[in-house]
Amino acid sequence: MLFYIKCAAIVISALVLGRWFDGERNKIMVKGGTWLNAWKTIPGILILVILCIMISIVIITHFI
Repeated sequence: MLFYIKCAAIVISALVLGRWFDGERNKIMVKGGTWLNAWKTIPGILILVILCIMISIVIITHFI
């Protein structure tokens, strides 16, 4: 049961972060900015940091 609660928490937080990023991207696109500027926002930076952490964990656990 605890496993499902942990999974639900991860999915919900990913959905919230994704919707936040999408909102910021939409604001930038309406202003006429490029899609690259969306990665310079707080949710974009958080997504990039999370991806770097996940890739690092995979690399470390694979080679150690």
